[in-house]
Amino acid sequence: MNKNQIGENAGIVWRVLESKGSLSFEALQEETELDLPEFFAAIGWLAREDKISFDKENGITSVRLYQERYY
Repeated sequence: MNKNQIGENAGIVWRVLESKGSLSFEALQEETELDLPEFFAAIGWLAREDKISFDKENGITSVRLYQERYY
């Protein structure tokens, strides 16, 4: 796995989140069909670039595209 592949996988994750909305890690990994190392490298890439955010409810962590909110 190299940086280009991680970036491509990050794009796959991003597109799934754009179309499906917030998903649990398990559901998102299943939708992307990436193996675990590829999946978590892509998640790390997107998190580092502030493209995604995480929510935890009832012990389940969900991932969603980051959207700035102004109150």
